[in-house]
Amino acid sequence: MKHTLFALALALVATPALAHGDDKPRHGGQVVEVGETVFELVRAPAGVSLYVMEDGDEVPAAGQIARLIVTTGAKRQEVALTPAAGNQFVAKGASIPAGSKVGVLLIDRATQARQTATFTVK
Repeated sequence: MKHTLFALALALVATPALAHGDDKPRHGGQVVEVGETVFELVRAPAGVSLYVMEDGDEVPAAGQIARLIVTTGAKRQEVALTPAAGNQFVAKGASIPAGSKVGVLLIDRATQARQTATFTVK
């Protein structure tokens, strides 16, 4: 009995912790996971997109306000994101150079709850 309990305890200690979110990019962007929330930042010639998932489910963009704070060297710029389809936010024409630090602010319109994330753009 002692050996069985020891083996079970050892197995639990050796088991890696599994994250709830999916940290693989679904849209070809860069992913950051903060708690249960996964943010994916996508840079494209047409602009910037942000996708948000929470605990594996899409967070509807229509119920959120989203902003990016882009810092490149000494230059700081705030970029407002517009809700698009599903869990996508867009900033058409926006550009984020490689090496920039990007802060994300997401505010729930109903509860005013705030979430943040930080990217270092590759």
